[in-house]
Amino acid sequence: MFWRKKRPSRDFADEIHSHLEHEADDLQQSDEKRADAETAARRAFGNVTLVQEASYQRGRWLLYDQLARDLRHALRLFWRRPGFSTVVVLTLALGIGANTAIFSVINAVLLRPLPYKEPARLAMLWSADPAHSIQEGRVSLLNLADWKTRSHTFEDMTPFIGQTFLLGNKDGPPERMRSARVSANFFSLLGVEPILGRLFSADEEKRGESVVVLSYGLWQRRFGGSMQVLGSDLIMDTRESRIIGVMPASFQYPFADTQVWEPMTAHPYWAARDRSSPRSSSIWYALGRIRSGVAWQEAQSELTVIGSQLQSEHSESKNLPDIRVVPLYTQTTGHVQLSLIVLFGSVVLMLLIACTNVANLLLARGSAREREFSVRRALGAGRVALAAQLLTESLVLSVAGGSLGLAIASAALRALIAFGPRDIPRLNEAHIDPHVLLFTLLLSLLAATVSALWPAMGTGTTLARSRQWNTVADLSIRNVLVVAEFSIALVLLAGAGLLLRSFVLLQSVNPGFRPEDLLVMRIDLHIGKTADQQVAYFREAIQRAQSVPGVHSAAAISDLLRSDPEDSVEIEGRPAQKNAPCDDGIAGPFFETAGIPLKRGRLFSDQDRRDSPPVAIINETMARLYWPNDDPLDKRFRFPSQQPSPWITVVGVTGDMHRQGLENQVAPQVFRPHAQETDDMLDVIVRTSAGPQTVAASVRSAIQSMDKSVARFNVTTVDQQLGEQTAARRFQTSLLSLFSLAALLLSAIGIYGLMHFFVAQRTNEIGVRMALGARQVNVLTLVFRQGLTLATAGIAVGILGAFALTRLLSTLLYSVTPTDAVTFATAPAILLVIAALACWIPARRAARIDPMLALRHD
Repeated sequence: MFWRKKRPSRDFADEIHSHLEHEADDLQQSDEKRADAETAARRAFGNVTLVQEASYQRGRWLLYDQLARDLRHALRLFWRRPGFSTVVVLTLALGIGANTAIFSVINAVLLRPLPYKEPARLAMLWSADPAHSIQEGRVSLLNLADWKTRSHTFEDMTPFIGQTFLLGNKDGPPERMRSARVSANFFSLLGVEPILGRLFSADEEKRGESVVVLSYGLWQRRFGGSMQVLGSDLIMDTRESRIIGVMPASFQYPFADTQVWEPMTAHPYWAARDRSSPRSSSIWYALGRIRSGVAWQEAQSELTVIGSQLQSEHSESKNLPDIRVVPLYTQTTGHVQLSLIVLFGSVVLMLLIACTNVANLLLARGSAREREFSVRRALGAGRVALAAQLLTESLVLSVAGGSLGLAIASAALRALIAFGPRDIPRLNEAHIDPHVLLFTLLLSLLAATVSALWPAMGTGTTLARSRQWNTVADLSIRNVLVVAEFSIALVLLAGAGLLLRSFVLLQSVNPGFRPEDLLVMRIDLHIGKTADQQVAYFREAIQRAQSVPGVHSAAAISDLLRSDPEDSVEIEGRPAQKNAPCDDGIAGPFFETAGIPLKRGRLFSDQDRRDSPPVAIINETMARLYWPNDDPLDKRFRFPSQQPSPWITVVGVTGDMHRQGLENQVAPQVFRPHAQETDDMLDVIVRTSAGPQTVAASVRSAIQSMDKSVARFNVTTVDQQLGEQTAARRFQTSLLSLFSLAALLLSAIGIYGLMHFFVAQRTNEIGVRMALGARQVNVLTLVFRQGLTLATAGIAVGILGAFALTRLLSTLLYSVTPTDAVTFATAPAILLVIAALACWIPARRAARIDPMLALRHD
């Protein structure tokens, strides 16, 4: 091996010496003198040094020696120029660190397989109605049973549904948690096993036995990770369930906050509702596994046929007509794929700008070292050897930049996890693993190659010359690099501008109510209270909240910032139709507290009781949609899917309210008195006259003291909840804007470096111009024209690229087109201003050149 090189070299030298000795001995035996014999032996053998060098060059250690020599030279060179080395390493570290951080997220979210057995064969099954834009409707148990029986492309299917329960605490009110009601084949379909105990069987499910499997988090938090937990009882609401197993920490399906899995038949809802639910009761989720070798399109086609058959056989059920098959991977990551790919593309472009800057710096340094390279070539160094030296130097810088970039990536990754939106799946699993380390190494090698490519190509092509003059080819390469920097920067800036414009326009949307100084808390009474007790509790909770100093008013609604449409609605005198409005109950002065104006009619009063005629207040969107040419007041409608389904009279019309997100259209909305549509879970909202956080603790204490059996709840501001709705958009906009600013900075540095080099190389020329009568303004114009010409060329190329690439952002934009005129006018203007500022310092330096000193300089 190469580390054993010295011994064979000595052996070869000894062998040559022995050969010469033997040859001299033979010649001496033929009456030659010893000195003459040795001379004759050496003459016959030839040049010993050349023979040794030829043997060395044919040896296996030559490459390692050359690499070691180039590495020593590179390290010595950078040690003597710490400023240059620091700038290059920091530039590369910024690009490599950003790429590594985003790749870590992509690796965890998109590239790493889902933690199930053969996850590529898993799919979510949805009821759908494309005609009414319903793509992810839930399914009924009867329909799912028919799908499973008739399908030949699916190996298995299983239903599941989320349920909340109250888990008692010794030191305070109970804690509200989520359980998953699943079938016994749920775990085997996913291919997961418990780390402790066992799973429940099909027989236990059939008997409806009260057994549960705990999540790893609940096991650790509630039972301290005790192995004696098996066989213990878990009190869920008022039910006792026996603990039979614990799932691994990596398993949190089907919901991120699932704490318990129980048989679907063990819950009280099974006997009271689900066992005899009609085919129209579509409240369940469905998961399936296709057979090995079956294509997704084949499975989708089969279920489409089955859906049509069931629609014909059970037309009275009014189920959604279609069945939609969505691979579980797509279901889990589909909503973030484009955003992450766009972010990764932006950091790759930023790295290209960084590499371009480094290449420019290496070109400038190579110009200063032209005499060195010419001398080395004159002494026998080939062009390949000189290029290898430059590549080695670039490699050393890139590895140093990659090492520092890893530290930057680690810090950036922690920030991404801490501040990233909660809807990015498995974001908390992102970390620097071997795959990320390999990516960083490859990225460092790529950066080294790209940075050294043009400097290496130009090395050794010219003879020694005055350092004040450079070849047109060298300057042209640097011009091309600056043009490339600005074109890439414009693409990034245009993309960031479009997202920023979208975000600003979204933030300016009027939500239809006043979110400022508004608190919200979700209170879950859960099972055990009658309808009258629910009405009484929330009435008293509103009164308690209003009695707190600093509170202006309080009210309650089923869910303030979310509402799902009913299955169907029937307007009096018309047939039932599918595009139904949302239906929510309210308590207290909800519209006054939320700041929603009443347009027509009246508000609810104490006379709107359970035993009085059903009434409703609708929003303007519902009035326009269902009674476009008529006054909706005193009109009647009902919801056929609700049992009972009484006729409801419209008594008022309010302004529209964005409850399904600011970027979505306002949905038709029905508000009903809580006394007539009771619910055990409401959002209590509180309008404060001072800062909402100053009274939050007092409001929570006042309400929680009413009933110790009610689960503890959190109090937040509505502004915070609205912020969570736009968190994903804010996240991607902030990151892309940050990368664009970095690209702007790097581009400014690039053109500044080029103009500085331009002035330094043309000092003599500028001195001659000024000696012949050129004024300072002429010199300023010369430098600015050179810099702004390059910037304009880069912007022109960048605009063409931006027009092509920003179309990929179309689904991420809000009220902005991918070719938005404002953005495409502002981005070039910003780049031109940055270019002008970057040219200003070199231009002033050029204008202050003393002609006499400049002419003497060379």
